Amino acid sequence: MDNENQIDESYCLFGAEAMLSRLDALEQEISGVIKAEDIECIHRMRVASRRLRSAFALFEACFPKKDARKWRKQIRRVTRSLGSARDLDVQIDFLKEFLSNLTEPRHAPGVKRILLRLQQQRDKLQSDVISTMQNLQSGGILEEIKGALRMTCNYGRLHNEEGYSQQVYNQAYREITACFDDFLFYERYINDPSRMNEIHLMRICAKRLRYTMEVFAQIYEDELDKPIKAIKETQTLLGDFHDCFIWIESLDQFLEQEKIRTLEYFGNIKAFSRLKSGIIYLQEDKKKQQIEKHKEFLKFWENTQDKDVWGELIRYIYRHFSDKGAIL
Repeated sequence: MDNENQIDESYCLFGAEAMLSRLDALEQEISGVIKAEDIECIHRMRVASRRLRSAFALFEACFPKKDARKWRKQIRRVTRSLGSARDLDVQIDFLKEFLSNLTEPRHAPGVKRILLRLQQQRDKLQSDVISTMQNLQSGGILEEIKGALRMTCNYGRLHNEEGYSQQVYNQAYREITACFDDFLFYERYINDPSRMNEIHLMRICAKRLRYTMEVFAQIYEDELDKPIKAIKETQTLLGDFHDCFIWIESLDQFLEQEKIRTLEYFGNIKAFSRLKSGIIYLQEDKKKQQIEKHKEFLKFWENTQDKDVWGELIRYIYRHFSDKGAIL
């Protein structure tokens, strides 16, 4: 590795401290996830696992490759194991509210049937979720990661002067601008709602950019608050838009599946008719919502352009980068 790109103790100290705080956030949610009394526990733990994985990617060079690879793999398993459960929690919560606001009683049976099926799926997943959490607690991986991070912190504090080194600013600039370029690449597709895959990829890039900015935010004091808030809103709006698409697609499948179940159980599909209107009503509602969410996002995006949110971000981090005499 070239000297200018050599990882220094200051950068690794910065990374280890950031990762320890994210590891603590993940650990705090384990008991709540097992109890399954508050759906936000899974949400917070899933986000914490993503933030930790993002930090691993940024500071992987500070640790032995074999260890870093193993740790990221283990944390990725946590993220994946919680994904389906979290998605179902959100859908169930939405359907309960949707049901409470129905004005046409004839739509209720179909919506209730969807809710029943989702609750059945969620109940089946909980044993896997509990197993993952218990393995995480007893497997020793968290203590192993924590021990390595603390060792890195102790070593870094012995060899590090006060303040952030040039390399911290170097890497912050490189990582944030790289994530920003990936994110902005998909701007060309946002006016076309049929480019669902590209818009979804933009959301993924927004998430990566947000987590990267959050890691380095402290070196810029509060100057990243505005772009972090903007990228979080981008992520939310694009997520809402994509969720509508998922609902629309899955309800097509649900209609067919329930029709088959009814035929197999009763020998005819007469009973299916009382379910169909509610399912279609929900699907049409999601189609309307998808259009509105797309308009809402475009309006928000235009506002970020008018306020030059992204331009300010790049100019600001570059100013700190160049002030430190940084080298690309």
